[in-house]
Amino acid sequence: MVTPLNTIPQPIGGSLDAGLLLGFLLLAAILGGSVARVCHIPRVVGYLVAGVALRFVLVSAYSRSMGNDAAHHYLSGLADQLEVIKTLALGLIMFVIGNVFEMRHLKLVGARTLRISLLEAACVIGLVGAACSFVLMAKSDGSFGESISVGLLLGIVALATAPAATLLVLREYDAKGPVSDAILTLTAVNNTLSVVLFHSLFLLLVAGGVLAAGNQGDRLLWWDLLLTTGGSVALGAALGFVFSVLYSKVVLPEFLLVFLAVLIGLGAGAEALSVSLHLSFNFLLTCLFLGAVFANITLDSGSLYESLKLISGPIFAAFFVLAGYELHLTELAHLGWLGAAYVVFRIVGKYVGIRLGTQLANWSDEHHSRIGFGMLCQAGVAIGLADFLAGAWTIGEGASRTAHPLALQVQTVILGSVVVFELLGPVALKSLVKRSGEVKAITLLRRRRLTPAEGDSITKLTFNAFLRTFGISKRESDRNPSELQVKHIMRSNIKFLNAAAKLDEVLHFAEGSRFNSFPVVDDAGGFVGMIQFSDLRDLIYDPLMRDLVTAFDLACPDDMVPADMDLADLLERFNASDQGSFVVVESEESRRVVGLVEQRDLLRILHIAETKQSS
Repeated sequence: MVTPLNTIPQPIGGSLDAGLLLGFLLLAAILGGSVARVCHIPRVVGYLVAGVALRFVLVSAYSRSMGNDAAHHYLSGLADQLEVIKTLALGLIMFVIGNVFEMRHLKLVGARTLRISLLEAACVIGLVGAACSFVLMAKSDGSFGESISVGLLLGIVALATAPAATLLVLREYDAKGPVSDAILTLTAVNNTLSVVLFHSLFLLLVAGGVLAAGNQGDRLLWWDLLLTTGGSVALGAALGFVFSVLYSKVVLPEFLLVFLAVLIGLGAGAEALSVSLHLSFNFLLTCLFLGAVFANITLDSGSLYESLKLISGPIFAAFFVLAGYELHLTELAHLGWLGAAYVVFRIVGKYVGIRLGTQLANWSDEHHSRIGFGMLCQAGVAIGLADFLAGAWTIGEGASRTAHPLALQVQTVILGSVVVFELLGPVALKSLVKRSGEVKAITLLRRRRLTPAEGDSITKLTFNAFLRTFGISKRESDRNPSELQVKHIMRSNIKFLNAAAKLDEVLHFAEGSRFNSFPVVDDAGGFVGMIQFSDLRDLIYDPLMRDLVTAFDLACPDDMVPADMDLADLLERFNASDQGSFVVVESEESRRVVGLVEQRDLLRILHIAETKQSS
């Protein structure tokens, strides 16, 4: 709920407005991102800490003239005026994550992901629900039925993973591979399950008389549940279809204007419908399925996603600094045994559930079994569910009706635990994708930005560039960039085809791969050759070849480079061939595969080096 401006107490001295606060948030994002880079932690954490620091500075400044409580209320009211930042950021993130429901991807991993997600849900809800119920009964904070109900509701909330922090960390480190794909897919699925299960359980508890739902009747609750689940899916699907048609009819700049306007309207409309008409749809679910339908039926949508990636940068930065600005640090002191049980058993439940699920799905890779540690981020969805409970589970009559004490306790636990998980989760996720080999070494090396001439003062370089603008200073002779090798830009977590694989198996492998080249190895893991996507085109519709051709027959044995090859030599290899990628081997003698290097990654690094040298 946005706080009206005329209800916010004004400071005696100078005052802020929402626009000036937004400027401070963006400046804080720059500082927080710089500190995060120096400390080798995800930028998301730097943004959050910067938001906390900004809030502390502003409260300290205004509390002198207004008092501490009035200063907090004043600054919170200003933050409420920036609700559009949250709406845009969350809408864009859920739209992008909706790509994981693309049918080709679902056919490959759908059944396996569902099994893992169900086991994750069972473990998280079971462990967190049992632990929290036990703590509540031991403290005698509620009846037996209320204690069990609150425990289960907390378990369902614990299932949700923050899509914003998860996506931003994977983007920052350019993580690409099966672990990253699994994390995004599971994030989309468990958020959907969390929202649907929470509202369904709440409805059942109200219908059974365990909880009181204020002035709402059973019919309205059923209607809210229907809109929150099926209605959100239907609305998202309809909008996805409309946007797909619109995308093919209008130019990209005009499409972006309409797209962003609709996202803002959806975010504002959700609250307007809920307050005025007692109807509701879930904004996050709607955007998720909008993205899913759009990804499935839209042709050549790459330019849209590239444009969104560019314009979303400052939006996401402001969003996370604002999230840190609004973090409830004081709630940490009130977590108590209930909050401790929630935090500990959520971590255990995520790890155990996904580990069991990956074993059941025959994912033997040790990195897959640790995916639970990469799904600890929690924020928006959990806070939204806690706010819903506090607003719907009430006591008293008429104007004196207030939130039930247990509902407020749930809200305190969620707000306090969000502080823990939003700081711990991104760090754990970075560590997971780094260990899994899905982050290029050069990405980690760039945590400290290299100057065009190592050791030179950046101030001197900038001043020289300024002088060159007016023809006063000559351009310095080009200096060679730091020597980089193939191992610095390759991705090490890749899947292989066995040399004996039949054509159907090769096609199935190619369908689920994020790459356009498919390495083939023998039984000992030695490199046999590389199959390019273009090699398969002529064979797909030839039924006589399906049972005769194996991966060994299709593989080109020359498509490999050693890990210690210089980038200049690698560029020559790409120029001499029409391949988009090469397999990286430990050495030409051992032929043991250690990764895959793509031409586009090489060109990106060379472009960055050239740009810096010309500055």
